[in-house]
Amino acid sequence: MAKNMNATRKRRAMTPESARRVRAEGHKAEKEFAGLIGGKIYSIAGGRKKDVTDKRGDIHSVKSGEKKWQIFLYSKQRLQRDLDFQGADLFIKCIDSFPESREEYLSHKNRYKNILKTPMRELKDFLSMANNKIIFLKKAVLNNGEVDYLTIKEKDMFHVFDGEEVIRIIDTSTRLVNSKAKRRGQMDDQKVVFKLADNHVTIGEIEMRNDSDVHYREVKFWLDRKKALDLLKNKIRSEQVKSERVIAHGKAIRKFRVA
Repeated sequence: MAKNMNATRKRRAMTPESARRVRAEGHKAEKEFAGLIGGKIYSIAGGRKKDVTDKRGDIHSVKSGEKKWQIFLYSKQRLQRDLDFQGADLFIKCIDSFPESREEYLSHKNRYKNILKTPMRELKDFLSMANNKIIFLKKAVLNNGEVDYLTIKEKDMFHVFDGEEVIRIIDTSTRLVNSKAKRRGQMDDQKVVFKLADNHVTIGEIEMRNDSDVHYREVKFWLDRKKALDLLKNKIRSEQVKSERVIAHGKAIRKFRVA
C-alpha cells in the first residue's frame, strides 16, 4: 500500500515529455488564435513566454486546454532580478528554507519542510494584507500591465477577457489560506492556497518545486484552468461573438476588435 501511495505522489510531478507536450499545445493555440484575429506571435528575449498581438498592438496571454496554468516558476536568482515583484523577499525566504544540495534535502525532508512552515505562513499573511494580493496578481498574470487580455481556449472557441477585469475578479472572489495535510506523510503550511470565497474550492496555489534536479528550490504559482474559466464566465455575464470562434466578455467587448 505504501509503495502505491509513493508512486501516486511521484506522478504529480510533470515528466519532461508531458511538459514539452503542454508547451507545444500552448504554442499551437497561440498560432491558431493569431490566425483567427489577424494578429501575430509576439515574443520577448530572456525566456519570457510567447503571446499574441492583435491589430491594435494589444497583447494577449493565450491559455489553452491544460488542467493547470503555470503562471510562473521562478528561481531565487529570477526573483532577485525582478525589482517590482510584490513580496519577493518572502518568496526568497521560502526558497532559502531548503539547502542548496538536493541530496541534503532528500536525506532530511521533514526537517526542511518544518522550516518552510514559517515563511509560507508569513507569505500568506503578507498577500492577505490591504491590496497586496491584487498587486501580486497584476505582476504575476499581466506583468504589471504589459499583457492586455487573458484569452482562453475552450474546445474550439477562444474567450477574450480584459486583463484588469480578470485580476479584479480573481482578487475579490478568493481568500488565502495555508495548506493543511490531507494524508499521512504530509505537513501543514507548505503552500499558499487561493480558495473561492463562496464555496472554499481551491482555484490556485503557490508552492515549492523540489521534485527534480532541474526544478529544485523553485517557487511555482498555478491556477486551475476549468475553475478559473468558470469563475470568469460566472462573474462576467455579458458577452459578444466577434467571429465564428472568438467571443469577447465584459470590458473586452468594447476594446477588442477582430481583423
